[in-house]
Amino acid sequence: MPRPGILGDEAAGGRQDADGHQGFQEDAHGEESLEVRGEIVCEEPMDAPPPWHRHIPDALCVSAILLTGMLALLPGLDHPGIHNWDEAIHLVVSRGLMETPLRPHVYAEPFHGPAIDDWINGGLWLHKPMGSLWFAALCMHLVGVGTGAARFGSVLGMLSAALGVFFLMRTAAGRFWSTLAACALLTLPFTYELTQGFMFGDLTDTTLAGCLALAMVLLVASIRRDSLRLAALAGIAVGLGYLCKSALALTPVGVAGVLTAGRLLGLTPGPKPRQLALLLVCAAAVALPWSLYAQHAYPELWSIESHVTRSHLFPDEARSNPSIVMWIRPIDAIFNEIHMRTLEPFPVALSLLAGLWLLYRALRTRELELLAVALWLWPTWLVLSLAAAKVPATSWGAVTAVFCALALLLRDSIRRPVLAAAVVGALSTPFLLPRLAFLKPLRTRLPDALAQTRTDYGLFEGLCLTLALVLVVGVLLLIPRIRRHLSLGLGVACSAFALYFLVPRTVLAHQKMRAAKLDVGERTSTKEAGLAAAKLLPEKAIVWMNIQTDAPEQFEQHNFMFWSGRMAFKGSPRLDWGQTQGYRHYLASPAAEPFAPLDVPAGSALRLYDLSTPAPLPDLPPGAQRLDVETVNVRVKGVAFVRTGQTRDRWAFYVAPRGEPATLSVTFHLKGGLRQTMLLTPEASLRNRTTLKDTAWFIIPVLGPKADEVEKLELPGMKAPVALGG
Repeated sequence: MPRPGILGDEAAGGRQDADGHQGFQEDAHGEESLEVRGEIVCEEPMDAPPPWHRHIPDALCVSAILLTGMLALLPGLDHPGIHNWDEAIHLVVSRGLMETPLRPHVYAEPFHGPAIDDWINGGLWLHKPMGSLWFAALCMHLVGVGTGAARFGSVLGMLSAALGVFFLMRTAAGRFWSTLAACALLTLPFTYELTQGFMFGDLTDTTLAGCLALAMVLLVASIRRDSLRLAALAGIAVGLGYLCKSALALTPVGVAGVLTAGRLLGLTPGPKPRQLALLLVCAAAVALPWSLYAQHAYPELWSIESHVTRSHLFPDEARSNPSIVMWIRPIDAIFNEIHMRTLEPFPVALSLLAGLWLLYRALRTRELELLAVALWLWPTWLVLSLAAAKVPATSWGAVTAVFCALALLLRDSIRRPVLAAAVVGALSTPFLLPRLAFLKPLRTRLPDALAQTRTDYGLFEGLCLTLALVLVVGVLLLIPRIRRHLSLGLGVACSAFALYFLVPRTVLAHQKMRAAKLDVGERTSTKEAGLAAAKLLPEKAIVWMNIQTDAPEQFEQHNFMFWSGRMAFKGSPRLDWGQTQGYRHYLASPAAEPFAPLDVPAGSALRLYDLSTPAPLPDLPPGAQRLDVETVNVRVKGVAFVRTGQTRDRWAFYVAPRGEPATLSVTFHLKGGLRQTMLLTPEASLRNRTTLKDTAWFIIPVLGPKADEVEKLELPGMKAPVALGG
């Protein structure tokens, strides 16, 4: 039986090497054989299983990958904490695209007169292509505004990337290792960070990874099946990737071009010229309309953002851009800083070893999948290494190729003792680094161009350890009496070590990252007030936020704009803004204000007021439980909570200061006799405590235990704890 192809059971094509790996071959007339074209030239045996039986193993592997992705990435996807920088701006723009899909913006009406290229507080926004943001807007249009809907494209992108590992490598690396590698990709800590929006990168990077993986799978399948339809679909995937993150999506085009040239020269399998042409046409048909429209409709900003894109590539232009100069890195940063950050917990030497082995195998066997993945991985690494700016998610588009190479490396190392020794050496690096300090003098003598390799621990030590083990094992294998036992022992050790990294170590690192991001993910000061504003305020509304600071890793006014769909500004109200356009002005504040209050849940960290309607200072809102407890130099007037559906609920303590308020503590008496004490700091209100001393009352929000578990509250100065709801 022929081995399965990329998307089915077509013959892989070509003759097999000594290890059973298939290469490319031509007949005497220079034409591809029937095997290369994927045609089956022998009849099936009479006792062959039904065709659908052949797909059961693949279906089980795909199910395992999908289940892993859902368990790793879906829980907590709708957390309300919107990370500052990338995610905060992308979600605001996505929310605006729901109303004006062809006019992306941060502020619909930039009355504050920002610079045209202010991508954080500006009006028109062209800092990234719109594909990922359009999809987020579509999801929110279908199911409602929320962070989970906006981030859902990230989950789909990473599932696509993981399935790409499996479908590209199930033949060369086997189903077992390709499935494990795909699952490990989904449980990487950095995958969680990007998918949940906790990094300088988010849905644009994850959707790019998914589109690239899909394009590569379709490209290889189109070559196997000689299919124009699949080539067209590959082009569409490239175009969608371009709409996610522009030129970084063009890698499959380069791969297809090189393979076509190799085919014409009789060196490699590849797409026919008409397949390549169709791929290019379909990619252009998807990618160009928005680019041409934006360039025509917004020429000045388009020119500026094009310069920003070039600034990432060329040092001279990068140094002239303040937002990029901080990301200028040396040529070896991809293999040190970037991989150390994005591929944790895998040692940086392992990814380089996997890439080198992939390149060797691709050149030696000329298997289509290996050639395609090698042409994907190495040009990406080299081009990005030559680029001036290197941010953590820079190489994320090639993460699928990295794990393809890893699956191949681990599978091949089982039967190759020298390769197994190299893998063991690379994987041992984190544990042996303290003992390898003697290598530092050698490391510091490396060329100046390898700046990070000279100064950072990890890569150089890993390569030295790998080379040392390879040399030792190579010598020992010359001894006939121990060759068999040594080969068996190294194969078992390599497999066990690899399985340890792929499963428990990666999962534990994932759980550690999840725990580290729990607090910032569940904290929000704007969700309840923003959702209330979306229902109560007219579309032409400006909300002034009477706050002075942001919560950690948050842009509060952008978060409020996401939840509310209304423009929000910090600072003193400018009531003249928007007068002629019919805008009304409102106030969001953590304190009592002399204006008519709007109906906001009592547990919200902010209250809403109508600035056009002066009124006496408000009392506590309906739903707040009165306490009237004198403590330190404040009087705690009441408390309320919001059930979040997360691991903790949000609590709001209404505090009347007596002078400058001080920090106080609250003890939650839980079911089962447990207690939890937390500090209530005035700065949690997003105002400095010196500005709160003259307020009638203000809100101190805190993430606390789930309300259903709380029986009583205790504050300093209380004679006895008070029952919640009593």
